[in-house]
Amino acid sequence: MEHGQHRGVSDEEILGGFASLHEAMATGFEAIAKRFEAIDHRFGALEQRMLQRFDAVDRRFNDLERRMDARFDAVEKRLDVLETTR
Repeated sequence: MEHGQHRGVSDEEILGGFASLHEAMATGFEAIAKRFEAIDHRFGALEQRMLQRFDAVDRRFNDLERRMDARFDAVEKRLDVLETTR
């Protein structure tokens, strides 16, 4: 074939090419969607572990705060007793 000349292509060949392209794109998009789904699942699991850790830290801080409050209350009671005995 000389430069600038094109071979005739039938409608069936064009449609076959589009069908093949469609299948390849669908396969590619499906693979990408599965990867995103896996990533979402991993992030979901990570988020759940992080929230559990935050809850545990919250519980520890709340317990510490309760103990500190109890100590402060005890010190205040002692100081009140000392002030009233003066």
